[in-house]
Amino acid sequence: MKNFAATTNDSISFHGENVKIKQKKDGYRFAIDAILLADFVKIKADDKNIIDLGTGSGIIALFLSRCFHHAKITGIELQKGLFELAMENVRLNRLEAQVHIENIAIKDIKKRFKAEDFDSVVTNPPYRRFKSGRINPAEEKAIARHEIKTSLEEIIRISSYLLKVKASLFLIHLPERLSELIYQMKRYNIEPKRLRLVYSREGEDAAFALMEGTKAGREGLKIERPLYIYDKSGDYTGEVKRIYGEK
Repeated sequence: MKNFAATTNDSISFHGENVKIKQKKDGYRFAIDAILLADFVKIKADDKNIIDLGTGSGIIALFLSRCFHHAKITGIELQKGLFELAMENVRLNRLEAQVHIENIAIKDIKKRFKAEDFDSVVTNPPYRRFKSGRINPAEEKAIARHEIKTSLEEIIRISSYLLKVKASLFLIHLPERLSELIYQMKRYNIEPKRLRLVYSREGEDAAFALMEGTKAGREGLKIERPLYIYDKSGDYTGEVKRIYGEK
C-alpha cells in the first residue's frame, strides 16, 4: 500500500463539477495553467481517445473526464511518485473505467502506442529550456518545469505520431517561445489553428499562450480574444469564475 501521508486533500470545482485531488505538500503542485488548458480543449462528439502527455498528479485528465464523459483518457507520467499519485486520484474520483495512467517516458511512447491512435493530444509541458534560469533543487519540480527529461521538439514530434489525421493537439506554453512552438508544429505537420493569449491582468504582458493545432490541417490561424485571470480588484474575472463553475 502506497504512503500518501505527505499529501494534501483538495477539492476543485471545474465547470461546477467537483474534482477530488491529492497533491504533495512539498512536491510538484498544479497551478491555474492546467485549469485553463483543460477548459481550452474542444473535441468532437465522436472523438473517443484522448492522451495527456506529462499528466503529473492527473489533474488535467480528471478535468477532461468531467467535460467529455464519452471519451477514454490516457495519462502519461514519467515520474514514479507523480504516477502513483495520479493513480490514487483516479481511484479517489472513481474514474477507473474512463481514465488510465501509465508510467512511461515520452521517448518510449512509440514502443507502447500505435501511430495515429488518438483523437486528441493534450499537454502542459515543461516551460523552460534545460539550461535557462534557476533549476529547482527538488528533482520532481525541476523535471516538471525544465526540459530535463524531454523537450518541446520531442513532445511535438510524439504528438504528431500519436494523432490521427485531422486530429488536434492542445497545449499551453510561454509566449516567449511561441515562434519556436509554431516552427516545431509546422515541422511535424501540425498546423496551428487557434491561439489565445492569457494575461494575469489587463495592461500586463501575456503570461501564457494556449494553442490548438490540427495534424495535416489547412493553413489559417484564429487569434482569439484575450483571457484575463484577475480583474482590477484582484478577484478572478467573470470568465475564470465560469471555468470554476462559480455564479
